[in-house]
Amino acid sequence: MIIQTQAQTKTLPASQVKNSFGSIVSQVRSGEYKAVIVENRGEPMVAIVPVGELQAMRVFEEQEKQKKALAMLRQAREEVQARIKGKLTKQEADEIANRFSRELVEDLEKEGKVRFERKSS
Repeated sequence: MIIQTQAQTKTLPASQVKNSFGSIVSQVRSGEYKAVIVENRGEPMVAIVPVGELQAMRVFEEQEKQKKALAMLRQAREEVQARIKGKLTKQEADEIANRFSRELVEDLEKEGKVRFERKSS
């Protein structure tokens, strides 16, 4: 029976990282350590992580941006619908809210704040 232990995070002073950088990179890359936290005067400054972990963080950040943007869109849509309730038909209100949502998504994409993948119909 093989028991695998989960790689841990190691914390090192910057001076030691400077002197042993190649070895530390090898330890992180091989999975001996999940990450190495680099401290300066006892304060964590940066982390050395595998590239795959960095890519996963970027994907997660993008997903979080999209979730926030969708929440903003839903809230904006509800506000538009509430303001025009009784003044327009439901269909007219929905069309305005949909147009507003599309325009907001396009603006957020142009600003680089979100990236949406559109489903092909």
